Amino acid sequence: MMKIVKFTAFLLILTGVVLSCERLNQTPTANVQYIRTELGGCNIKSEQKGGDDEMKNDTVIIAVSDDSVRIFVGLKYVCMSIPFGTQCEIIDDVITIHIIDNCTEDPGSCYAKCMCYYTFDFVFKYLGDIKQKYKILLIDPRKENPDVIAEGVIKK
Repeated sequence: MMKIVKFTAFLLILTGVVLSCERLNQTPTANVQYIRTELGGCNIKSEQKGGDDEMKNDTVIIAVSDDSVRIFVGLKYVCMSIPFGTQCEIIDDVITIHIIDNCTEDPGSCYAKCMCYYTFDFVFKYLGDIKQKYKILLIDPRKENPDVIAEGVIKK
């Protein structure tokens, strides 16, 4: 019975991750549109796992150009056997980014005893002026509530 519950939970999370960034909850007047997420660092299997001393700290960098916004997130996190998922929502004037730890199995089966640096590059396009709030959340299944990695306002 427990395996069925875990499998169902995994399928729900996977379905949400796949579909969530494809559809946006935008108001008709929103001038920001989600384009894609580029995964890097330890999200790529070929990337080397590093020791704590070699690792960068958690990082958020926002770059605004003529018609695009890139939100780069670097996250120091326990080594995992599966990549993170992402979910992007734009509701009214708030971009909410969810970085999702997809480990729904026994933690011993997907976490290793090391730390790794995972990167995410969220790409958006916009029209006109930009003054957009953002919030970046880490969904850790081992915790009851999400961690807020960063929040603020994007301005050009």
